[in-house]
Amino acid sequence: MTTTPLEYVTRLDDVDWPEHSVFIVDAGLPSTATKSLPDPKIEVDAGESLKDLARLGELAEEVLAIRSTRPLTLVAVGGGSLGDALGFLASILWRGVGLWQVPTTLVAMVDSAHGGKTAINLGGRKNQLGTFYDAERVVVCDEFLETLPLDLREEGLAELIKTLWLGAPDMLAMLDDATVAHTIAAGPISSARAQWRDLVTAAVETKYAVVAEDPHEKSGHRRILNLGHTAGHGLEAVYGLPHGRAVAWGLAACALLSVEFAGLSQEQARRLLSHIDPLLSALPRQPSAQEKQRFFDCLKQDKKRVDGELISVLLDGPGQPVQTRSVTADDWWRAVWQAADRWRGTTLQISAPQRLRTPDYALPPGKSEANRAEVIAHLRPETPAIDAPATVLPDDVAELRRALSAMAAAQRDEELIIHAGEGGTTGRFLLAAAALRKAPTTIVMGPQLRRRPHTPLLEALRGGGAQIREIEKGYRIVPWQAFPRVLRVDASSSSQFASALALLAASGHHFRLHLEGPMVSQPYFELTLRMLESAGIFIDRKDGQTLEFSRGSSFAAASRLQVPPDASSAVVWHGLAAVHDDLQAPPALDTGHPDCIFPELVDKLTQGGDQILTISLADAPDLAPVLAAVATRLPAGLLVTDAPHLRHKESDRIGELADAFDEIGLKLDPRPDGFEVPTGIQSPARHALFDPRGDHRLAMAALVLVTPGNSLSIVNARCVTKSYPDLWRQARRAGCEIRPTKST
Repeated sequence: MTTTPLEYVTRLDDVDWPEHSVFIVDAGLPSTATKSLPDPKIEVDAGESLKDLARLGELAEEVLAIRSTRPLTLVAVGGGSLGDALGFLASILWRGVGLWQVPTTLVAMVDSAHGGKTAINLGGRKNQLGTFYDAERVVVCDEFLETLPLDLREEGLAELIKTLWLGAPDMLAMLDDATVAHTIAAGPISSARAQWRDLVTAAVETKYAVVAEDPHEKSGHRRILNLGHTAGHGLEAVYGLPHGRAVAWGLAACALLSVEFAGLSQEQARRLLSHIDPLLSALPRQPSAQEKQRFFDCLKQDKKRVDGELISVLLDGPGQPVQTRSVTADDWWRAVWQAADRWRGTTLQISAPQRLRTPDYALPPGKSEANRAEVIAHLRPETPAIDAPATVLPDDVAELRRALSAMAAAQRDEELIIHAGEGGTTGRFLLAAAALRKAPTTIVMGPQLRRRPHTPLLEALRGGGAQIREIEKGYRIVPWQAFPRVLRVDASSSSQFASALALLAASGHHFRLHLEGPMVSQPYFELTLRMLESAGIFIDRKDGQTLEFSRGSSFAAASRLQVPPDASSAVVWHGLAAVHDDLQAPPALDTGHPDCIFPELVDKLTQGGDQILTISLADAPDLAPVLAAVATRLPAGLLVTDAPHLRHKESDRIGELADAFDEIGLKLDPRPDGFEVPTGIQSPARHALFDPRGDHRLAMAALVLVTPGNSLSIVNARCVTKSYPDLWRQARRAGCEIRPTKST
């Protein structure tokens, strides 16, 4: 087999194109990059829809309308799906015409544009029709790499790292260098163009060396290119992960299984895990039996099976792949979750540059609004659509969605065991929803959640007729026989108790809710009521303590629930912008969420001189950790009051926040209902270790504490996935260097 010539150019107008070319161009590419392409051009909608036999026939007609005689060269300008489709068309048109590939994604640049494999789909099944057909030239253009969204860059990095570990071990030292690895993952392409070209060249040469050994997939050697894909394809199918992130998890599982089955050293396994660490995103904390079975079913269809046996690709060392039949589907499943536990327990060392870059601020869906929307959608007979930001779901929302889906899928009389994770909102909303089922439900809670108070909600549900028994890791709920006409709850320690009961109105039942005692965090309860009203529930406020719920006039109509970006996650960026002049804060949110007040509070702190600013956080307690971190970095002091309920969050956010600050040399004086940060700028000890006690809000605050020229190592830093799964990815894109140091 002849190696495909690889050509690097800075811009497309640097290319000497072949005569008699027809350019097939992805219509979604930036016009600034493609405007220099000569005519004739055919723009197409790329993606899997292009890999259809009928659509390919239409495209062939368009090509023949332009040129109906040899010579002819098709030039494919796009990502992997367009390259696959055009490669297939070039191989069958007149039994073969010229083909050039101009890959525009990193995945295509390092993988799919090379090796001669083409494929289209058939009857909904992927890549069923294909040929082997080499491109005459593959042109890699810096301009496409520079404009590639960072999410797509990470997709390609998974394939790049896979290939380097397969056959270019000398290049791995580049990924060991934290500064280079940071630049490769999130820095400007122009600042590392030489490194990029070296890495891509090494990956492409490795692929062709493998393909040359097995050009038509006869000997089985080419199977090693599927390193990381065995588990990756399964995770992609079960959890809908983007291909690159799924492959990254497959590589993580491969690292662990390679130690167990192939002789890879622990040191090299840790090295591989560190290389792919930035590419991983949160998996569910408690996978279900149904998800495990779907994973197994996917592996049963794995194309690397021979005589019904799964062939797994592992590593004996860098550049030393091995194929084995010893690893089962169960081994892969086990390794995935071992890797996920390690990833969640990782300590991250964070270093801030002198100047930060403003990232794109892809905030997650508002956790408070999303959780309420999930319950309303589950209970309401006419399920409303949920409009939310298209980012990775916070753990709490993902856990709630999976649990409610299990409830919806269960048989009427089927007893269930569901997992609530560590989310207070998740666990409490599930307790109330379980009372509406026709069969008992066991709700398993994480250790932090079990320590938080639930008694007022449990007593309210028992008062309505539910039978609730505490078990070792949660509660077993036997539902009430008929929906109660009246429910009573004490919300003086958490408004979530009242919200959990009010949300039951989404089912259409008519009832009264009596609130006993003063309510903390009242705005969160008002948020619940507004979302219920948007779903067609009529709420009659009888007096300050009594509300009556019934179906409104629009209850029977389909509706849409709006979930805005998360105001609680935005606070970390407003906090960083307050102490980094070069960072532009995200636009202030006005969603009705109580945390939307944070930019106003930060402004008061920055303008406070050397005075102590007193702030009541009775309605917005989640602001306390980041607000405290900002106060340490400014001359003004801070006195937080009216927030004794801070002691009953994921951690004691008064006492344990004070202890965490003290451990890194910062002063914060705890009080019964808050704390005081003294006046004067404080800096953490150099290269200190910060322990957020597993509390996502404390871990988020730690980012604000990182000063230029200093680093902070954050224990169990991935606890932020509870509310802001992409925080560290966004911090890296802002210019922070983030290095995994160890796992718990």
